Amino acid sequence: MRLKDKVTIVTGGSTGIGRAVTEAYLKEGAKVVVVSYDKDEVDSCVKELGKVYDSNNILGSVCNVKETNDVKRVVKETIDKFGRVDVLINNAGITNSGLTENVSDEDFINMFDVNTFGVFRFIREVIPVMKSQGKGCIINTSSMVANDGSRMQTAYSASKYAVNGITKSCAKELGPFNIRVNAVAPGAVLTNMVKSATTPEMREMLCKTCALNKIAEPKELAGAYVYLGSDEASFTTGVVLRVDGATVM
Repeated sequence: MRLKDKVTIVTGGSTGIGRAVTEAYLKEGAKVVVVSYDKDEVDSCVKELGKVYDSNNILGSVCNVKETNDVKRVVKETIDKFGRVDVLINNAGITNSGLTENVSDEDFINMFDVNTFGVFRFIREVIPVMKSQGKGCIINTSSMVANDGSRMQTAYSASKYAVNGITKSCAKELGPFNIRVNAVAPGAVLTNMVKSATTPEMREMLCKTCALNKIAEPKELAGAYVYLGSDEASFTTGVVLRVDGATVM
C-alpha cells in the first residue's frame, strides 16, 4: 500500500474531489480525517466509508475553514485520535460566476476567506506538528484558471492564483524541515459544485475545450493526490500539477 498508516486530513473531504481522494487514500492504507462544514455530509460519508474500510482509520470532523478555532480543533482532534499528521490536503473551496462589475466586496472577500485563507489557516496549524515529526506533506487544490484566468470568474481565479503563491513559498520555506508542499490544478470536474454553477450548455462547451473531449470525474483526479502524498514523490515539492485533460481556454 502506497500510503500505509499515513495520517491524512482532507478538507472538503465528504464530497466531490475530496471524497474521491478520501476513498483513494483509504484504499492505499491511510488513516483519514474527513473534514467538511456540513455535519450531515460528514456523518454520511464516514458511515458509508466505514462499511468498506476499517472504521478505526476514519474520523469525521465538522469545520468552517474561515474560523481559526475550528481549524485548531481539527488538528487537535487528529493528533488526539492518531498521534500525528503526515499529510494535509487543503481541498475545501467555493466558486461562483458573474461579471466582474457585479461582484460585491463581500463576495470577493468571502471567496478569499474560504479558498485562500482557509488553506493558509490549516498550513499554519500543521507546520509545528510536521516540524516536530521531522517530515510532512501538504497538498493544496488549485485550479487551471489560476494561471489561465476565466471569464466571469475573477474572484475565483484570483483566489486560486494566491493558493499557487502559498504553495511555492511554503515549499521553499518548509523544505529544510523535510516538509513538501505541492498543489493539484484540476480542469473542469463534474462535482456538485460545478453542476450547480453551470448549465448543460456550459458543460458541453467545457467538453469542447478539453483535448480529451470530456469533463473529468472526481476519481480521475485522485491519483495525482495519491502520488504527491506518497513516498514516490519524496523529491517533488513546489509543484503545481495540472490535471486538466489538456484544456485550452
